[in-house]
Amino acid sequence: MTEPAARAEARWPRAVIFDLDGTLIDSAPDIAAAVNATLAEHGIEIDAATARHHLGDGARKLIERVLAAHQVDADHDKLDRLTAVFTERYQAVPCRDSVVFDGACDALSALQANDVKLAVCTNKPQAIADRVVAHLGLDHYIDVVVGAGAYPLKPDPAPLYVCLEALDCDADAAVYVGDMAVDRQAGHAAGLPVVLAEFGYAAGPVADLGADGVISHWRGLDAAVAALRSH
Repeated sequence: MTEPAARAEARWPRAVIFDLDGTLIDSAPDIAAAVNATLAEHGIEIDAATARHHLGDGARKLIERVLAAHQVDADHDKLDRLTAVFTERYQAVPCRDSVVFDGACDALSALQANDVKLAVCTNKPQAIADRVVAHLGLDHYIDVVVGAGAYPLKPDPAPLYVCLEALDCDADAAVYVGDMAVDRQAGHAAGLPVVLAEFGYAAGPVADLGADGVISHWRGLDAAVAALRSH
């Protein structure tokens, strides 16, 4: 049996691509701390729960949303400045309180043991994404990390295409796992089936976001992926 035929009968795809924040890790505490250090001049302070509510579309949109929630106007130049400050401060302390979600490493290990190639595709700036993945030990599993900077942000599918090319994998042999509407949009735009995590940062019910599968814990990934492969 050829390798593609074997894969067609197997429960595992050739590659799985993961979002990072709200999917593999809970990074909201460190993001909130960096936001607070950036916006202290405006008397703004948010907690991790509030940060989770504003995440999903990159650093600039995060700052814009927090400012808007506090009725603070910001023109293009001011947003540029504050985004740069946030990025610098977050990069300085990206992993003090961030944690890997329970069961995520077990799921990654199982995929790796079945020769599945693994990637992270995130709207977090590339340099910070690399540091976070390494600091939390995810680099033991992840083959490729694609972050923000060189490519358009999700929901544009461009960074997912970069992941697929780096993994030498076609979209029909891969799965994308995220936690928000932006992930579903990006994954489907790239031609990937999408599994969304209910324990992430989505503002509403994940089941309403149009994903191909939903997990409530990482131990459910095996069954969710197997269900996709059986269709």
